[in-house]
Order: sequence, then structure tokens, then C-alpha cells
Amino acid sequence: MPKILSRQPRWLDHSTASRDFFLVNGKDKLTTEETTRDAPYRRIAQRGTEVFAVVGNELRWTDLGILKEAGEENGGRYGRPGEPNKQPVYQVLKTPAARPILQLSVSPSGDFIAVLTSHTCHVCLLPPREHLNFYDSQPVKLRSFHVGPTAHVLEQSPLVSAVWHPLSPAGNALVTVTKDACVRLWELDHNNRSTFNEPALAVDLKKLKNATSAREDLGASRYGTSNGFSPDQVEMQVASSCFGGQGREDEDGWSSMTLWVAMTEGNVYALCPFLPSQFWTPATLLPSLSTSVVSKKRVIEQDREVTELEKLVINQQSAWLTDLDEQDATIIEGATVMEVYSRPSNLSPIPRLQGPFEVTPEPEFGGITDIHVIAPKTNDESLFDDQEDLDWLGTEDGLSIGVICLATDTSKVHVCLNVEGVEAEWLPKRSRAQNLYEMDAVKDLLLFETLDFPRGDQTTSDAWPTFTPSPTDRYQLFSGQPTGVYSMSFRPWISGLESELADPGAAQEGVGFRLNILLESARTDVETMTSDFDRAYPDMSAAIAVLGEADVGYVLLTSAPEQPFAVVLEVPSATSHPFAPDSVAPESVFSPESRAAYRPADVLFQETALPAQLEAWRRESATGASGDVRGQIRFSPYTLQKITEAHRLLSSETHNLGIAAADLFRRCERMVSEMKAQVEKVKELSNRIDSVTGENEFPEQAEGSPELVRGGRGKIQNRIQARQDKTVQLRERVEGLRKKMRQLGGRELSAKERAFAEEVDRLEQSIPPARAAAPTSPTAIVKMENSEITTTTESQSDAGGDPAYSLAARFRAAQEVYARLMQQADDAQKQLQQAQGGAQEESASRPTTAGGSHAAAADYRQQKLAYVFDLLERETALVDAVGERLEKLQVAAR
Repeated sequence: MPKILSRQPRWLDHSTASRDFFLVNGKDKLTTEETTRDAPYRRIAQRGTEVFAVVGNELRWTDLGILKEAGEENGGRYGRPGEPNKQPVYQVLKTPAARPILQLSVSPSGDFIAVLTSHTCHVCLLPPREHLNFYDSQPVKLRSFHVGPTAHVLEQSPLVSAVWHPLSPAGNALVTVTKDACVRLWELDHNNRSTFNEPALAVDLKKLKNATSAREDLGASRYGTSNGFSPDQVEMQVASSCFGGQGREDEDGWSSMTLWVAMTEGNVYALCPFLPSQFWTPATLLPSLSTSVVSKKRVIEQDREVTELEKLVINQQSAWLTDLDEQDATIIEGATVMEVYSRPSNLSPIPRLQGPFEVTPEPEFGGITDIHVIAPKTNDESLFDDQEDLDWLGTEDGLSIGVICLATDTSKVHVCLNVEGVEAEWLPKRSRAQNLYEMDAVKDLLLFETLDFPRGDQTTSDAWPTFTPSPTDRYQLFSGQPTGVYSMSFRPWISGLESELADPGAAQEGVGFRLNILLESARTDVETMTSDFDRAYPDMSAAIAVLGEADVGYVLLTSAPEQPFAVVLEVPSATSHPFAPDSVAPESVFSPESRAAYRPADVLFQETALPAQLEAWRRESATGASGDVRGQIRFSPYTLQKITEAHRLLSSETHNLGIAAADLFRRCERMVSEMKAQVEKVKELSNRIDSVTGENEFPEQAEGSPELVRGGRGKIQNRIQARQDKTVQLRERVEGLRKKMRQLGGRELSAKERAFAEEVDRLEQSIPPARAAAPTSPTAIVKMENSEITTTTESQSDAGGDPAYSLAARFRAAQEVYARLMQQADDAQKQLQQAQGGAQEESASRPTTAGGSHAAAADYRQQKLAYVFDLLERETALVDAVGERLEKLQVAAR
């Protein structure tokens, strides 16, 4: 729901040049006789930020940015119309319409504008903006063509609507619908005048409803032919029409080629496909249709219980798509690349009339005035096999079923769901299948919600509510009512409904219960866009929603005769992409809705008619036919007559001025009373604050108000002091407990004691754990090969060894060194003994001269052995000491 920035902005105030765009010039005022209305007023149209409006019987052009700039220059300066003339900010466009213009419609390409009266339709060529941006006192004459010079004339049925086909490549296919249910498709070409004389397709819905084959005469009646009686003549009176889509890629393929027609009695009909001879296709149209038709055809071929009607329809759709697949598309370059196809010729260009669609359960119907259809979203999962492609598409959430909104003259809007959907259907070439269509003649529209808007003091025949789609969100609508413009957003309930419809694995047992809860709790967001009207406007035009650049913004614009209404909305942020970073917009601070600014009544700015009347009397006196108004005042019938007429004129004007002044006086009185009420509330609030935080003295309280407590500040200070004292007591108790704990634990440790404690902790971590108790569990006693538990236990036992640098490991390493040294010492001693025995034998046999050298060698060996034994003794003492220390530590640990 867009946020409202301002209602009735200042650039539309009285005496501004922007407001003059909607006011009729005094010399151009028309007095038109009241006629019966057959369609709502659509007197405002747009082309981008350009605005076309019908004022009186004059077509005017301007740009919204120019209006805002001109209105802001002299905004807030209320003057009189007699002040120096302001430069006009609009251009007058001359059209050939001789009767009052009721509707305007600009083509999607922006090259044509359709100007509709009650019975005639003219299409004018629109020049570029650069040619209209120069203001001149002379109107610009548009090149125009009369559409249907024999079909849309006074002698024929009145026109109801004119809509442009969304799939026309050049944007020049116009569909006109008359009150007697005749639909005509015009493929306009300004270089070929014959395209404005004869329609490319013309069909009478009353004939098509009862037709049994495509060979029958289904065309609309021509000029001069008598129309016979039809039993459907009353029920088939058209109220409005629209297409089911806008040619977007995220819409269902059949939607953009479906023409919906609503009847005043409440029935709704659909024509699908209703196409011009050349049409363009969005990127997802043909793939989605081909996938859907092929899958349905496979299911029907395998299902024996399928009806003959379903077989006929699927065969027709398959033949139609086959013809399209065999064509070579024509590529048209432009802002968007278009693939243009020719309408298949193997089937009739006039489809079968589907309906009537009846609303179930049937609401309290008035006369339908307008219809709007929201297309179902396309099935992306069937088009993209890869999930990455589906994520890259980044389509917005939506419903897989269509939403149809019907506006009635009782100021109610019925929101319906098209659960069954609409697909292409044609009449058979022969009439043998008549009974097949009779079985499927009536379809249902599920009534989801009925919105009731204020009606004011209008009767049923006066209200002509209309719809205006939002340019930012297709699930948002603006509804124009006689009492204002309202915004409707369906976003609150479409996600919950789609989750129930799209989830095939949901529990079927609770679907009915969940849907009932959804229907009871889901509500459409409705917000009033315009300010409160002082009266109802039954002749209000349908609104337009203009979304422009920063200088224009987002503006909702509508008008009643000489009374424009505008609402400036906040420009919504772009739709988030799946790859966009997640960010949560900060919630806006709640601010009460401001009251709209006072709009002075138009009578306050109108000139009095007395000077013009006096001038007419002077011209009359100059002829001498009657008395002389410039002469002396005499008591005569002539003087009495003139004074009576002047009194009648002035009394009427003063009465209107009195009403406007009374309204202003009542507003001022209400403002004063509201201000007094606010002052009293502020005073009461101040007294309550003083009673809590103030002294004993404050103003007396009013009668009937709650009794105020005096001396509140002293009580608060006493409570604060009590809490502070309690805090001090708690701190003292905590400190006393801390001292007691210190006394129980002895004196504090010294630095050496803390170091010894740390060393003991390190030794404790290095000592191996105590031997585990004997296993008792079956998994620990029984060992199974290749068992996960056994393998895990063995790995844990292997990994549970002592660390490489623990004290036990060092002790084992010392023992191993000791054993190796002892072995080496024993080996060395044995070698020494053997060497000594051999030396004694040699000394006995050798001469005595060698005895001195052998004695020296023996002394050296003895010294070496003594040194080795000293080392062994030291190592033995060290090992014994370490072993004793370990035993002491283990005993202490136990």
C-alpha cells in the first residue's frame, strides 16, 4: 500500500495556473441537457506524464511536471479572477466531436487517442510532445478519423467502452463495444482510410451465445438493417469490458488474448482468443501454452472417462498451436524486441462465447458499472528445467488463478476468483456438437469478498464506480466512487491462498478447514486516497495514476466538473530481485493522519452577474422598446420589474455566499472547539504530571475528573532514598560475607606458594590417570571382530596413551638408558678381563723390555672404567630419586 504524502497539493489551489487547466472559460460555458448515461465518465487520460482532459467540451493537453512547476510558483497566493491574467499552462486540442465527450483512451503506442461521445468514436493522431509544448492562444487542430461512420452513429446503439488490444504490434488495434453487445475490432492505419470505415472483426454476442457452428452468421448488424427480437436483449446489455492481461511475461498465456465483457444484470462473458490479424507474443506465451496443451493432451489420451467436449477443445488448441509453430515469426526491433505472428487460419477468427460466469454465492447485485481482471501468473516450474534459471527470472509472487473485480452502482465491489480459468475455445465447423456445449454453458466465479464503500446521498442510478489499475503493483486497484477514490490491495491474502493452491503435498484432510479460516480472516486493505468530500460527485471521472521521474513522482489525479482532486503518493521501491541483499526497511514512526487543507468554495471566486445584467438592460434601453434604466427612478411597473430581477439575482448570489461563509464559519468553530478540547487535554495531562512529580500546589482539577494525588515529588524522593539506603545495606552485607570467607580460607597465598601450586597443577596434568576399573558391560567384555564399538574402543585406548613429554614417559626413557648403559658396562668389563688375561700370557712369553708399556695401558683402562662406573652410579641415584618422587605423588593423589 503506497504511503500518502499529501492530499490536494498546493499547486492545485485556487487562483493558480494549474487549477485553470480544469476550469471552463466563462465564454465557453455550455448548457447541455441531461441525457441518460450508458457508460461511466473517463474524461482524463495520460501518455506517460502528459495529461489529456476534457473540460466542458474542450480537449486540453498539459504535462504534470508543468502543472506542478506553475502551481508552486504562485502557490498559496489567493487572488481574484480579475487580477492580471496568468500565462496558460495547457494547450487546447481541437476535435471533430460535436456532442459532449464522455471517454478518452490513449493507445499503448501513444500515437492515437480515441474520443468517445454517447454514440460516436473519433480517433485522432497525437503529435509528439515537442510539438505541443509551445502554448498559443489558437487551438491545435488534430488530424482525426471517424471510426465506423455507419456503425457508431446516433441511429445505432450507444457506445459503452473502447479498449486497445495489448497484443497489437503497432498498438493500433481498437476494440469498441456497444450497449447491444456488439464487439468490433478495428485495425487502424492512418494511411488507409478504409480501416476506419469497416472493422476487421465484428461479432454480435447475442448471436454467438446461441450459435452451434462457425458457419452461422455471427456478424454485428449493419446500418439500415432491422434487428429482430432476441430473448437475451435485456440480459445482454453491456456495462463494461476489458482484456484479461497486459501482455506481460509473468501472466498466463491465454489472459492477454481474452476479452471480458460484463453485463449490467450481473453476467460475465469471455472471448478467447480474440486477436487481430497480426499479433506479438511475449517471451513466455508460446512456451507456456505449448507445455500446457501437450501435457493436457497426454492426460486426455490416457483417460477413458474424459468427455467429448474436452477432446474437442484440446484438439482445437493443439491444431491452433501447430499452425503457429509452423510460422516464421517476424522480428520487430524497438524498445523491446517483438516476435509477430499471423492469426492461424485453420480455425475461425471468432472464438466461442464462454459463459455466463455466475457469481457463487450470489451477492446482492446492483447494476454492474465496471470490470477489472487480474491475470493468473504463469507456471514458471513447467517452463524452466533448471532451478537456477527459475531463480534468475525473479518473478514476483502472485496467484495461479485469476481475480475478477466487479463494481456496482450500489458502491460495492465484488472480488471474485476464477478457479476454472479460461482457455481458447472455438465453435465446431458443424452443428453436430451442439449438445456438448450445452453441458458446459454456465461457469462459476467464487465470491471471495465484497467491499462496501460509502455512498453519500446518491441514489442507485447516480453512482458509476470505476477501476484504475496501479502502475506499480498489479494486485492493487484504485476505485473511483462518488464519495472519493479508494485504494484496494490484495497482497495481504494472495500469498496464503497461493500456498494452499500450489502445494500438492499438503494434507488434504485439513484443506477445507484452512480455507475457511483464510476466507474468514483474509481482508483486502482498503484506504481512502482523497480527502473527505463535502458532497458526493456522481459525475466524477475515472482516475489516472501517473508515475514519473523525481520532478513528477507518483500522482493520483481525477476531477469532477471544475473541481480537480489530486493525491501525491510515495514512489514505491523497485521489486526485490532474488539475488539482492536482504534488507529490512525501518518502520516509519507513527504519525496521525493530517486533515486536508481547507478548499474555498468556488462561489467565492465567481464574479457577480449584476454588472452583465445592467449592461444588458442598458442595451435594451437604447432600443427604446421599454423603459430607460439610465433615467430617473420612478415608481412604475418597469422599475419594480427591474428591482425584482436584480433582487432575485443578488439574493441567489448572496445565498450561495452565505452558505460558503457558513461552511467556513462552522469549520472555524469546529477548529476553535477542537483547540479548546486539546488545551483541556494538555492541561489535564499537565496536572497529572504535576501530581506525580510536582509539589503540593497545582491548579484545581475539573469536576468529574479522577482525583489527583498531591505531594507526589516528596513521595518519589522518599522512595528513591529508601532504595538507595537498601542498596547501601546490601553492599555492606556482601562485604561482610566476603571477609568471613577470607577468614575461613586462611591467609592469602604468597607468590612462592602460588608458583608451587601452579607447578603442582602442571604435574597433575602430566601424571597418568588411575587404572580403570574392570569392565562390566557386555560390549566391553565381549570383543567382536569388525565391530564398530570394538574398533572405536581400541582406537580410544590407543589414543589414550601418555603424552611424549610427560613425567612417566621420561621415567621410562631413563630406565631404558640405564639398561643400555648397564649392558654396555658389562660388555666393556668382560672385554677388559679378556684383554688382561691375554696380556699376562704375552708378558710371560715376551721380553721384559715391553713390560713398562703394558703397565701404562692397563692403568689408562682402569681410569676409564672408574669414570664409567661413577656415571652409572649417578644415573642410578637419579632414577631412584625420580621413582621415589613419583611414588609420593601417586600416594598423595590417592
